[in-house]
Amino acid sequence: MPLFNQSRFLEAVNADGEFKIAARFFNGALKLYFEKESLLLKFRDGTLLAISPGQKFDSADITIRGSLANWEEFLKPIPRPFLHDMFAAIVRDEFDWAGNSETFFAYYGALRRMFQLMRQCAT
Repeated sequence: MPLFNQSRFLEAVNADGEFKIAARFFNGALKLYFEKESLLLKFRDGTLLAISPGQKFDSADITIRGSLANWEEFLKPIPRPFLHDMFAAIVRDEFDWAGNSETFFAYYGALRRMFQLMRQCAT
């Protein structure tokens, strides 16, 4: 069972003004790992173009990995402390990230808003 409604999430991200402003120049991909499964999110000029199952050799500008239990907690309406924000969760070793640090920090505001919208679309 998916952790969030992907079609609703795609629509919410692309309709959100805060996300549009924060991501307006982002071109690239974000890969999210949920233990053994992954999703690849592709962006162009700050628009989320597609969400697809991640393949083994897909490249991404930013990769975020977490256990299924941590993703489930992170996506709760009110998660436990340090899982309320992705950066806090990464600092506390609840999630791992890899990729281009300039992209990660330049677009962290967009990522943060995107994760808030993902939380709203959690199933």
